[in-house]
Amino acid sequence: MKQKYLILFFIMILSMLCFFYFSTNSIKTKIAKIGTYDRAIKKDQDKLNSAKVLNEQLQEVSKVIMQSMTTEKDYTPEETNEFVKKLATLADKYKIAVTSLFPKVVSSGGRNLVEQQYTMILNCSFVQMGEFLSQLESFDHIIKIKTLDVSPIKLEKKGGSTSEDASTRYRVTIELSTFKIIKEA
Repeated sequence: MKQKYLILFFIMILSMLCFFYFSTNSIKTKIAKIGTYDRAIKKDQDKLNSAKVLNEQLQEVSKVIMQSMTTEKDYTPEETNEFVKKLATLADKYKIAVTSLFPKVVSSGGRNLVEQQYTMILNCSFVQMGEFLSQLESFDHIIKIKTLDVSPIKLEKKGGSTSEDASTRYRVTIELSTFKIIKEA
């Protein structure tokens, strides 16, 4: 009788060991499968987030292009003056001295673009110029900077010493163009 109980006890222990072994293996494979799914989900989520960011950026570009569409063959004086005012306001925001700012008429040359050119001469530091250009980039216009010429301002003698402020300031000449796209009929 004792032998039967020992065999029964041994079979129970063996069946528990088999149960734990197979359940542990099953759980490990399922955990590995879940890890694979998690990595795939994370990868797809990253792609989705990148697509959302790209979509937002493309919407901004689309907005600029749609605002730049026109049926007119030239810029109106009001549009030109409005852009000159925006440039002057931006320069004033960063305390940049504007030496000159004037628009220049450019012929379209039969292309599907209308171009308006502006020339600005500024007295500013490199930091001010960087801030100015980064804000200029955020304008809702198609803008192309044709020339960016930076030269030091000549130091002036004041009582035998040079002005320290003048040594960090530069004369910046910027030639830029704004464009409008002529709609096709």
